[in-house]
Amino acid sequence: MPRGIVQFFLVDKGYGYIRVPETREEFYVHRKQLKGPVQRGDQVRFVVKENKQGAYAAEVERCS
Repeated sequence: MPRGIVQFFLVDKGYGYIRVPETREEFYVHRKQLKGPVQRGDQVRFVVKENKQGAYAAEVERCS
């Protein structure tokens, strides 16, 4: 599972972005893909999935 840092998450809108520091890749994340609450700066692990819009983060959970 890749690990990344939450760049931002807009609770009222239900989406945000996660960045993988080593590769600088950014992945969109929707609230439906969260396994718990997240906020800016949280370290998370996730699975990368694809849809017609591109790659996104799924099964996102905070690292303890």
